[in-house]
Formats: sequence, structure tokens, C-alpha cells
Amino acid sequence: MRRSSPDGPPLPENGDSALCRHTALQRFYYASHQIAIAYDVHICEAGVPDVETSYGACLRHEGERLAAFHPSFHVPGKNHTIVITDRRFGEENLAKAWMADRIRQLILSRRCQRLPPARYRRRC
Repeated sequence: MRRSSPDGPPLPENGDSALCRHTALQRFYYASHQIAIAYDVHICEAGVPDVETSYGACLRHEGERLAAFHPSFHVPGKNHTIVITDRRFGEENLAKAWMADRIRQLILSRRCQRLPPARYRRRC
């Protein structure tokens, strides 16, 4: 994970408690295989997800002739934007859909993991 402030230079990773009070937008960068970590760290707080989370797309490089979008999501409660750096899409809506689908798959796979084996389930 790489973290940066909106003004450019990376913020320190020392866990300073003053950084926990988020007043400015912060961007965090993850690889696609780290989506579960990003979900746990940014969206969920004590196991309860932030329902205001919105999916988006960030331009890969400003000012390039051929635009490419990285999938992202924004958590308004913490004012964090999480960008997936190793996936690029030519259209913004495809990047949003990819991000929404990955989060949906993560939630569904975790629901299936929590079920006990059928022989241990209570019958009504």
C-alpha cells in the first residue's frame, strides 16, 4: 500500500495519531490482489461496512492523449479514496463496474465461508 496526500508528497507511515483525524482527501494505492485488505482497512469498521462507499475511476495520467482509468472507491466517512493501480480500462464505466464486481464477489465469498458444514446446521 502506498499513501499520499492531495498535495503530492507521500505521508509518513509511522502511524502518527494526528494523521488519524482526516480533514483532507487521502489516496491509498493497492494492487488488485489486495482488495480484501483495502476493504477491511478502509470500508469496514468493527465489521460494519460504510454503506456510503461509492465506486469510481481515476485517470491514470493527467494530460495523456489516450486516457486510461484505474478502478477506485471512495469512503466518505474517512475521506479516503482507494485506487487499484494494476488494472486499467479505456472507459470510466468499465472501471467502476470492475470495482463494484470485485467488492461484490468478496462479500459473497465471505458469506459462504461463514456457514458451518451442512451436518452441523440447525434444522427448523
